[in-house]
Amino acid sequence: MQSIKGLVLKGLAMSSSMNKKKTIAEIMHSLRRIFKAIQQYSEEVLKEFGVTGPQLWALRTVYVEGQLSMGELSRTMYLHMSTVSGVVDRLEEKGYLERTRGVSDRRVVKISLTKAGKKLVQRGPEAAQGRLLHGLESLSPKEVQVIWSSLEKVVRLMEIQDTKATFFFSEE
Repeated sequence: MQSIKGLVLKGLAMSSSMNKKKTIAEIMHSLRRIFKAIQQYSEEVLKEFGVTGPQLWALRTVYVEGQLSMGELSRTMYLHMSTVSGVVDRLEEKGYLERTRGVSDRRVVKISLTKAGKKLVQRGPEAAQGRLLHGLESLSPKEVQVIWSSLEKVVRLMEIQDTKATFFFSEE
């Protein structure tokens, strides 16, 4: 016959297992909501404004920050320079951004909005990635560290450390 202590411990273990399963289900639900919201946002922006979510994010960043170098834009958006360069190329082709070389140093290229780019930003919503970034920046360093370390564990669990990270739901 089992002791009361043994029954209590067995009950706690079952309760802990059930809580863990419920928590895992909630994690999966939260991830699906995040992915779905970003996907919907990207589809709506492309349909309504003719640019991708990442392109609108780049335009809004230049709108808020003013004229930026490629390196400054890359750092502000927390993206690799090659990724930002491709986005800027496409926005320049569409007539929303322009590049100008520095007068004193021709190696420095500054990016600024055209009139069409300003109009688009003024009509468009804030980019989903931008909202996420602003939200993360509002957290304490400890909170940011906890989120980063948890996400890194998920990356390792999924064995996707070598997967190239680009924008959400975009080929850019």
